[in-house]
Parts: sequence; C-alpha cells; structure tokens
Amino acid sequence: MQEEIIKQCPLCNTERVSGDDYCKCGYEFSSTEPEPQPEPTDSVLQTDEQWLKDNKESIGKLIFPDKTKELIDDSQRLVGRADLKKYTKDPTLISRSHFTIYKRNEQYFINDGITNVQDKPSEHNTFVNNEKLTENEHKLENNDKIRVSDVEMTFEV
Repeated sequence: MQEEIIKQCPLCNTERVSGDDYCKCGYEFSSTEPEPQPEPTDSVLQTDEQWLKDNKESIGKLIFPDKTKELIDDSQRLVGRADLKKYTKDPTLISRSHFTIYKRNEQYFINDGITNVQDKPSEHNTFVNNEKLTENEHKLENNDKIRVSDVEMTFEV
C-alpha cells in the first residue's frame, strides 16, 4: 500500500516544501489527516462575569474604597499594609498582616491579625461595623463594613 503524499498543510493551507516532514505551523506531514478539533460551544465557554452571576450567592467579595473587588475563595485572604497603603493617610497604622478573611462551611469569617503563620492580633485593631474585633473569629454578613485605620471596606456575599 502506497502512502498518499500531502502537498498542502490541512491546518494552515501552506504548500508543502519538498522533503519537509513538518509544516511551518508544526503539523507533521504523514498519510493521516489531522483529527478535527471540536468547535467551542456556548455551554463550554463561560465568561468570568457569567460565572459570577451564576454563583453570586456563594462568592464573598471584599470591596475596597476605589470599588475594586477582591474575590474571597476557599483559601485565606490576608489583607495588610501592602493592600491598603494607597487608601490611607498613615500606612504605619496598618499592620503588614492586619486581618484575614476565609470561608468555612459556606460562611465567611474574619480574624484580626491571625493567619496560618501568625497568631497575634494587629497592633492597631480591626473594626467590623464600628465594633472592635476582640474574639478570635467573627462571622461576616453581607454588607458588613470593615475598617482598618482610616480605610473602610465592604464585605459582600
């Protein structure tokens, strides 16, 4: 059985140069045709915006003063001086690891200064709805206001 010689690349339609085993697009010339790639369908493609819309009930968001939103996923989200320095008049009043927000059992919690690697409250405190966090863990609710120094953020679910 004689192999059929491909004279044109089936992927990019470039004419095959005599003796080349590969096309410039990377296709290997052989006797077999490339497997057709399925066209993406709307059910496969989903924008971040659509995903958020479909899952808005379960996604926590920390909204900074400039309306920037930080999604809170299943891992801890540490917020500190690096995140807040552009919103404050005095960054020295914000700890490097000021507070942590995390999700557990479909609920969101905040801890003042406590992370996976430290168990020490921030030096200048964290406030939720104008109440100083004193316990190790505080359950967050939709539209809670979180304040660090002169920076106020909103938590949304």
